[in-house]
Amino acid sequence: MSDFKQKFYDITGLIQQEFDRNMDLYGEKIQCRKGCSKCCSQIFKITAIDGWMIQQHVQSLPEPRRSELQQKARDYISHLHLSGRNTEGVPCPALGTEGECTIYEARPVICRRFGMPIYDYKNPQNVHACELNFKDGDEITDDMLIPNQTEIGMKWDKLKEEFNSCLPLKKGEWSMTEGVKGTTIAEAIAGK
Repeated sequence: MSDFKQKFYDITGLIQQEFDRNMDLYGEKIQCRKGCSKCCSQIFKITAIDGWMIQQHVQSLPEPRRSELQQKARDYISHLHLSGRNTEGVPCPALGTEGECTIYEARPVICRRFGMPIYDYKNPQNVHACELNFKDGDEITDDMLIPNQTEIGMKWDKLKEEFNSCLPLKKGEWSMTEGVKGTTIAEAIAGK
């Protein structure tokens, strides 16, 4: 499994290079930094490998910190069940008191990509971007966006497929190759 960890970090290294390139290109337009956590109060699914990386990270934390983070995740999950999955305004359990990600080293790929313009080669009709950084109608002109993010997307899809093919599935478990059910950051932190 350490091979998967290295491949994950190789891809996230490419994502960071692309993010840095976009920061250089768009300058102050991109507001992403410690304290900006608008995107950290939404529920979304993450991939199996993202979940595994989070679990590995959480297990490596010192005991008091690990237990605190796992309890925060269990409380978050309980809140979701009680509120009918309404997460409006409920921050991710990994979000710290100063707007920092407490699992930053293991954060999911979507968290690493969000903020800069995002191109998905499987849905080429749109470029997505955080509304705090780019307003509707803002022109995004970048000759490297499509080739760079296509390469990253293809490598990411290949890694997800490789990882999922190695997972022993038990009855009731999901696989990303079987119709994207996924997990959440909270579930990964809690070890579910």
